[in-house]
Amino acid sequence: MKALMRLVPLISAVALSCPVFVYAQMGTNLTISSHARSQGNAVTANPQGVVESIHFNPAGLSKLDGRQLELSITNVLMRQSNKFIAPDDYDILGLDENDDPVANSKSVTSTLAFYAPSIGYQAPKLPAAALPSAGISIQPPGSKFTFANGVYAPFVFGYKRAGSDPGAYQGEELAMTRLTYFSPSIAYQYNDELSFGASFQTSYQALHLQMDMRTPNILVAMADILQEAFGCEEGGGGSDPLAPLITLCGGRVGPFRPAAEITVDLEERLSPSYNLGVLWEPTDWFAWGAVFQSESQMTLSGEFEMDYTDDFAGFWQTFNSSIFGSITGAIFNLPRGVDKEIGSARMDLTYPMHIQTGVKLKLTPHHTFTFDVGYADYDEWDAFVLEFDRSLDITGAGQILSPQNVTSNTITVPLEYQSVWSWGIGFEHQITSRIRTRLGYEPRKSSIPDDRRNILAPLGDVHMFSSGLGYSWDKDTELSFDMTFLQSKEYIPANTSDGLNELSVTNLVYNPYAGLDVETKLTLLFAGMTFRTKF
Repeated sequence: MKALMRLVPLISAVALSCPVFVYAQMGTNLTISSHARSQGNAVTANPQGVVESIHFNPAGLSKLDGRQLELSITNVLMRQSNKFIAPDDYDILGLDENDDPVANSKSVTSTLAFYAPSIGYQAPKLPAAALPSAGISIQPPGSKFTFANGVYAPFVFGYKRAGSDPGAYQGEELAMTRLTYFSPSIAYQYNDELSFGASFQTSYQALHLQMDMRTPNILVAMADILQEAFGCEEGGGGSDPLAPLITLCGGRVGPFRPAAEITVDLEERLSPSYNLGVLWEPTDWFAWGAVFQSESQMTLSGEFEMDYTDDFAGFWQTFNSSIFGSITGAIFNLPRGVDKEIGSARMDLTYPMHIQTGVKLKLTPHHTFTFDVGYADYDEWDAFVLEFDRSLDITGAGQILSPQNVTSNTITVPLEYQSVWSWGIGFEHQITSRIRTRLGYEPRKSSIPDDRRNILAPLGDVHMFSSGLGYSWDKDTELSFDMTFLQSKEYIPANTSDGLNELSVTNLVYNPYAGLDVETKLTLLFAGMTFRTKF
C-alpha cells in the first residue's frame, strides 16, 4: 500500500512532461514550399524561390535576380487512428479485457489543430487546414549580393480528439508549432560557379497539451481489489471496516478509472537560429549544395493545470483522515486530495542541429535528377527536465520512489533518442518551355527508440510520396503545385514501450495502455501552391 501511495503522484508528474517527447517523430520540412515537397525535399543543390532558399540553402538566393515576391499556401488533410488490442495473455492482477473499456477499441480523429501567438490553441472544424508563407528578395542591378526575408513554419502539427475517444489518455488536444516570423538573409555570388549564403531566423515555439489520465498499473489494481473487498461504493462511501485505523472508501480508484485531466501551455517567443549554405555549379549538368542549420537553445515557459476527478480527490482526503493515512502522509508527503493544482512551469529545449547536402544532375536537356542526404542531431535529447515554480504534492512524493529523476520542483525524464540519417530523391521532366512535371520520394526514419514509442504523435518511420507541376506564366512569374502523401504505420506489442503500454511494478513513465497491443496509423495529405513574381 505504501508503494501504491507513492506511485500514483509520480506517474501524474511524469505525464506532465510527456508531450515534448514526441517531437522527434514529427514531420519537419513539410510546409516549406510546394517545389521542395514535390522533389522529396532533395533541393539543396537546386533551391527555387525565396522561402525554400532561406531554409534549405541560402546560397540559392543568388539565382533570384531583381526584386521578387513569393506567396505560398499549403492545405493539409489528416487522419489518425489507433487500435488497442488485448492479447491472449492479457492480465492485470486477475483483471481481464472485459474490465478495461479501452481494450479492443479504436480511436479516430481527422480534426487538425494549431497554436498561434496571442491566439493560443485552435481546432476549427474544417475539412482541411491552410498554412500560408511569404518571402521577398532583392538583388540590386549589377550586385553580387542578394537580400531576402521570409515568414514560414518549419514545423506545425496538432489535432483534437473527442473527450470520449479512448486515445484521449495520450492526447485529447495537442498542438506544436515552430513559426519563423523574421529571417533576414544574404547571399553572395563569388563567381559564375560558386555562391555562399546565410540566413538568421527568429522563431516562435509553442506547445499545448490536454490529456486525460489513468494508471493501469499492478499496484493501482491492488487498490481496486482492496476497495472491492472493503465494500467501497461508486462515487465514494462504503463500510470502511478498519476505520479510523485506515479508510479507503472516500472515492473509487483503479487501473481503468480516470484520475485527472492535465493541461499544459508552454511558449518561447524568441528562439534564434541560423543557416549557412554553399552552392557550386561548375557545369550546366551538375550542381552541388550543402546547408548547416544550427541548433536553437530555448526555454519554454507557461502554465499547467491538473484537474483531479472527484473520486481521486475524495480517496486521498478520506485516506489522510485515518490514523494510518495521517502518519504515512506526513512521512512520505502524499497528496492531500486537492481538487485542482495550477502553477507555472518551464523547460529547457534544444531544437536539434541539422546538416543536409545533395547534388543535381541534368541527365538530358529535359530531365533533371536530385539526391540529398541529411543528418539530424537528436542525440541531444537524452533527457528532458520540467521545472515547476514551486514544490508540489506530486513531486514531493516522487522523490522517495525515484530520487535520481525527481526533486521537490523538477521532473527529469530519460529519452535516449538517436541521431538519424535521411535521404530523398526528386525527378523533373520539362515537357515544354513553360511546363514541368515533378516526382519525389523521401523515407524518414524515426529517432525514437522502440521502447519509447507512443500515440501522442504516432509518426515513426515514414514514407513520403509526392508529385508536382511547375508552370511559367510569363518570363517573370512562376507557379508551383504539389500533391504529397505521407503515411506511418506502427505495431507496438504489449509491454514493449515505457511511455505507452509497459506493464510492470516499476513502469514509472506514464503508461495508460499497459498490457495492450497498439496499432497506429497516421495519414497526411498535402496540396500546395507557390506563386512567385518580379515586381
